[in-house]
Amino acid sequence: MKILSLFIMVCILFSCSDKNKTPSGIISPKEMSRIMWDVIRAQSLAIEVARKDSSANVESQTKTLTQKVFEIHHISSSSFDKSYDWYSSHPDILRLLFDSLYTQKQREIDLQMKEKYNHLIKKISPSKIIKK
Repeated sequence: MKILSLFIMVCILFSCSDKNKTPSGIISPKEMSRIMWDVIRAQSLAIEVARKDSSANVESQTKTLTQKVFEIHHISSSSFDKSYDWYSSHPDILRLLFDSLYTQKQREIDLQMKEKYNHLIKKISPSKIIKK
């Protein structure tokens, strides 16, 4: 009976291990988020360049700019692909990465809006606001 209860406890212990922890060789979620952000921006830039320059090929522009992103982050395309495949097989973590990308984009938009309308905010002083 003791052996059976010991076996059950060991099984429970191993089943409670962190299945969502990134294994060795996989880019950390924080760094992967940064890389994915830059890859998305590179893809967007490639589309913009190709739209403005009819001689530019979107696929080759995307490949070139994405490779530059990998160089900036000191990773290989195979390392990125391997990590992306791992995150794709763990949708809960991938969702967190994309949520963080959305939040980052929202902050960027908020900052742009603040800078754009900062002169209006400065003109309105608290004493000019009428309280009802």
